[in-house]
Amino acid sequence: MNDSNPDNNSVPPVERVRQEVDRWLEVVRSTGERTLESLGLTGANRQTNPPVDIIELPDEILVQIDLPGVSAESVELSLVGNMLTVTGSRPSHEFASDVRVHLRERGVGSFQRSIPLPAAVNNDAIRAETRDGLLTVTLRKATLTTGRSIPVSRGSGTL
Repeated sequence: MNDSNPDNNSVPPVERVRQEVDRWLEVVRSTGERTLESLGLTGANRQTNPPVDIIELPDEILVQIDLPGVSAESVELSLVGNMLTVTGSRPSHEFASDVRVHLRERGVGSFQRSIPLPAAVNNDAIRAETRDGLLTVTLRKATLTTGRSIPVSRGSGTL
């Protein structure tokens, strides 16, 4: 507080203290927020995993992944065993230097999410499409083969 400022003399002391505390809290909030963002812990710089729903039907498994603002060209899917992995990137939004962003919660940059599937699937029967920010992956369940009897013959005794 600076009492030499003539404008401060007309403001009650309690109000001056409140204004000074508010100013310091704003400095701490904005500095702390920028520091956490630079470390990638909050705001637009943090890597986020997209939300996923896994729905098992009698013959299929549906995996729905929220990817608003992400184009189909920037998404990659891979399947190894029963693990489906989605990799991609969200576009960044650049602003002019005179623009002040007050809140950034939508993450940008690359993401990767590995999703364990609840059943074996047919690697040749997989479809993926994106519509209105929702990526839907349809995986046909693997058909179980029925058991069979294997006859055992008498060998000659040599290998």
